[in-house]
Amino acid sequence: MSNTGKGKKLASFNCDQKMWERFILRCQSKGTTATATLTRFIQMYLDGSLDNLDAVADHDLEKNGLASRIKEIVEEYLQQNLTDNLSSGDAETISAISSRLDEIEAQIENKSTGIETPSNCQPDDLVQKIESMATRMTQLTDAIVKIQNYLNSQPKQRNRNYGRNAYSQASTPRMKPLTQEGLASRLGVSVETLREQTAKLPPPLFVAWCKGKDSSSMGWELNEETGFYHPVS
Repeated sequence: MSNTGKGKKLASFNCDQKMWERFILRCQSKGTTATATLTRFIQMYLDGSLDNLDAVADHDLEKNGLASRIKEIVEEYLQQNLTDNLSSGDAETISAISSRLDEIEAQIENKSTGIETPSNCQPDDLVQKIESMATRMTQLTDAIVKIQNYLNSQPKQRNRNYGRNAYSQASTPRMKPLTQEGLASRLGVSVETLREQTAKLPPPLFVAWCKGKDSSSMGWELNEETGFYHPVS
């Protein structure tokens, strides 16, 4: 605390910034200030008007119960002390506190309802998603193993057949890269299907898929720089 004048000191305390800003705006809308409101509340606490707050603080209540109890205390105080001796500013301040408690209680109830609803269906959905992912992973693993086995067997076959196929390979014209439309026509599929398979499958799986569709069992792979599909053996 620091001195601000004779008989007065500046008090500081920790408070949520958004809560403090809303408190200031609320006081301004009621034609008063945060200092006046807090000073009045401290005076009421010191003169025993809010002794019931000590009893509330000593109980381990849930949030809903605590808000309801504070609301009851404020309403009791209004009934007992809201007389002609109380200034209009004080009455408005206390009424504002009561209204704010109503809002907090409603927000807590809404949040509780929103949290309980999805929890009923979440476990089943989660199990289904996990099972679907596990099935998909198994399928991909099997496909990758088959492709790896196929690729591992290719060098041996090429070495055994090199002398026999050397002449035919030299005399066979090299296939040119194809556009998306050209490859779709060669494979007998739509351009949309080719586009989906290109995006969905990894390169080894896409090559194998093309071999299954190509009349010459030729594999194809996309060159992302040129946008053309190139033949691969």
